[in-house]
Amino acid sequence: MKKLWNLIKIVWRKGTVPDYWKEVEGCLTPKEERSENISQFRTISLLSVEGKIFFSIVAKSMSAFVTENEYVNTSVQKGGIPGFSGCLEHTAAIAQLIREGCVNNSDLTVVWLDLANAYGSIQHKVIEHAMDHYHIPDKIKMLIRSYYSNVRLRFSTPDFTTD
Repeated sequence: MKKLWNLIKIVWRKGTVPDYWKEVEGCLTPKEERSENISQFRTISLLSVEGKIFFSIVAKSMSAFVTENEYVNTSVQKGGIPGFSGCLEHTAAIAQLIREGCVNNSDLTVVWLDLANAYGSIQHKVIEHAMDHYHIPDKIKMLIRSYYSNVRLRFSTPDFTTD
């Protein structure tokens, strides 16, 4: 624990993350029992444990910062905000609207968006713009930029490995 704490303090002070935190081991796991085509697999990225611990601390700080300064409207945005069960609350609200529509025999349109790889597909410039919009401190923005730069992803299979 002491070594991890010292590492976290060094990363915070320098404002850059170690290169080995940017080395990601990719694994393909089958979605279906007899998966043969690449589209039948899901990608899982195995990240540095130290980096995950560090950035969970950063995420908690960012969440506290934006909620304490009322930069986020928690009546609308619930995901990622501590103390809010976003999916559960929104699902319950939609279920209630559907029940009311059935009881009142009224029309109701419900749209579900299933964003494929929603987090992994967001461009870094959009993330930076959002951090600017919500007045995220420069130190944290610098750490996140450092983490995103020069990431290396490697996939391994029993037959071959590629970088």
